[in-house]
Amino acid sequence: MKAHVFAEGSNTTAEDRDLPLVEYYEGLFGTVAGLQEELADHTDTTLHVLSEEFGAARGHERVADLETRGTPVGFEEMTAAAREELRGAATDADVMVVLLSTDVFEMTVGEAWPDLVEAAKPGSIWCLSAARSALEELDLEALETDGRTVLTYERRGVARIGTETREQLLETVTQTATQ
Repeated sequence: MKAHVFAEGSNTTAEDRDLPLVEYYEGLFGTVAGLQEELADHTDTTLHVLSEEFGAARGHERVADLETRGTPVGFEEMTAAAREELRGAATDADVMVVLLSTDVFEMTVGEAWPDLVEAAKPGSIWCLSAARSALEELDLEALETDGRTVLTYERRGVARIGTETREQLLETVTQTATQ
């Protein structure tokens, strides 16, 4: 099984610039890193980290290497790169987890929604976390066809995913992986 996790970096960072992004970002990003680790128990997991500094990067990429690319990229370039990453990931994802702030969610998932629905694998598991207003803009029923499971978490404050939604996601992935 293949999983893709999309999340924004954090304002809290480590001092060491030789770390991979998954370890460089701290604070509430720990929730994302922990979820990625748990998914990796059952799937081949790719972490996509979005930031205005590095664009759309992979969690295993080192900060020092990313800095040589010419940064910062800014909001527009980050969201454009993220839309392309989302479209590509949707075609091979058995599990798609998207944990984004409202503005980034609307400019990435919201803008690419018809393409994502069309590209989504039958039987895949999707977990979308954003503000209620952003989730309500999506035609979730279109995604729920072809045996897909869709879990949503209405973000409140800074929590990227709620405990109940996280447990539902991990349980669904575990059940699917052991079938």
